[in-house]
Amino acid sequence: MTRFLGWTAPLALVLLAGSSAAFAHAMLVHSSPADQAVVRSHQVDIALDYDSRIEASRCTVKLSDAAGKPVPLQMEHSAKPSELNAVAHGLANGKHQIHWQVLASDGHITRGDVTFTVAAP
Repeated sequence: MTRFLGWTAPLALVLLAGSSAAFAHAMLVHSSPADQAVVRSHQVDIALDYDSRIEASRCTVKLSDAAGKPVPLQMEHSAKPSELNAVAHGLANGKHQIHWQVLASDGHITRGDVTFTVAAP
């Protein structure tokens, strides 16, 4: 019995240590614009960076104005497998919300919002 316990504890530690990486979701670690930022331009470059690889072709990024009306986005290619990029042109002054949904390479979906304000001359 002692010999059984002697090798099961290290095995359990190895399995538990690896499990967090195996079941990780893609969490947003940086956004541009940042949440609650004030942007001084009617054109906004959007970059959403996650803590793990995402399946960009199966992710969505939507932009809406203060009234909830959809605003067109031009999606752009990113060289980083953990980032989504887009550009919004001709934004009116006021609050805007980016709504994102990503599929991580592990198959888990995460979603969230980033709010910013356009205050351009």
